[in-house]
Amino acid sequence: MNELLNNPNSTTFWGLIGLSAALLVLGLLAYIRIKAKGKTSPPPPKALAPAAARPDFTEPRTPELVPVGKPAEPEPVAATPAPPPVEVPVETAKPLSDALSGTKSHFWGRVKGLFGAGAPLDLSDLEEVLYTSDLGPQTVERLLEEITPASKQGLESVKSKLREEFTKIFDEAQIPEPKDNPLAHLKSDVKPVVWMIVGVNGAGKTTSIGKIAAQLASQGKKVLVAAGDTFRAAAGAQLKVWTDRASGASVAGEGLVEIFHPEGITDPSAIAFDAVAKANGREFDVLLIDTAGRLHTQAHLMDELKKVKRVMTKVIPEAPHETLIVLDANNGQNALHQAREFNQALGLTGVILTKMDGTAKGGVAVGLSNELKIPIRLIGVGEKVQDLRAFSSREFIDSILNDA
Repeated sequence: MNELLNNPNSTTFWGLIGLSAALLVLGLLAYIRIKAKGKTSPPPPKALAPAAARPDFTEPRTPELVPVGKPAEPEPVAATPAPPPVEVPVETAKPLSDALSGTKSHFWGRVKGLFGAGAPLDLSDLEEVLYTSDLGPQTVERLLEEITPASKQGLESVKSKLREEFTKIFDEAQIPEPKDNPLAHLKSDVKPVVWMIVGVNGAGKTTSIGKIAAQLASQGKKVLVAAGDTFRAAAGAQLKVWTDRASGASVAGEGLVEIFHPEGITDPSAIAFDAVAKANGREFDVLLIDTAGRLHTQAHLMDELKKVKRVMTKVIPEAPHETLIVLDANNGQNALHQAREFNQALGLTGVILTKMDGTAKGGVAVGLSNELKIPIRLIGVGEKVQDLRAFSSREFIDSILNDA
């Protein structure tokens, strides 16, 4: 080795140098190749199938506004004037003269016709008019006895005598003139006052009860309505509709209408007893008891009504304070027969005469008062709550006899 170093010009020396350089170059190449393999990028991933489109449930975002400088002040907007208050029309009752126009035409219109053209009056014609005006046989006989002498003096004399006799008949039935409160003449000096409402199907019992409840509620009364009609499936639901309507008529913070309709009780006597107990215990002002409609000829059902009335006395000895029959004026003389039978069974204290506005048979009011001496308490002359009104004998007489 020393010889080679001391003799650099020898062939062997340069051969060794070349071999070393070659090995060095080969090593560098190998190193570079290995590094390059380590940096090789992985194959690209396989493309995924596009996902099914899904509805976008997000609300669009409102871009944020970056204020630049001081925002401009909005221009002043003139204040919008408040709308005028809506005027709610007050429900008013139909004039009685309008409601009784059919009765007036059927009765007084025909009487006037008998005196036309100056011909002498045929008393048989007058008798026919009276009998066909639903006054009833007893009333017709009474009127004929009084107006026959007057008929010789003309139409005005007949009118005067009719007015006089009608006034006597209503006074004999002890019908007071109503005050501002249409229910003032019903017994109401106790608490609770109990009113039992009876009558045949279709006369308007449930509707009348609803209207009475609404009027009482508007006076600030606390009213309990007992659904005692256990025979008719829809009676309870119909009564509920009316009591809901009646509640809407109550004075804010005062009047109240509540229905008593216990489930599972089908005995009307039990319902009446429980209703009186509830009204008495919870200090209701008025209890209205609805009853199932029945024909006056159904003796066993009339006996049931007697029981209903009797059980109330176990809670309040004086109950019911009023036993009112609802009669459809369209039934004419049949209404008189109904009242007679119910009165014999129950001892009626008053009559509610409905549907007077759609009939020519209003003369039944005179017959009822004359034959049974039962006061007509209320009359129905329309669909509105206020169209169930106190009966005024003076207004009734004026409505059917006045020429205007």
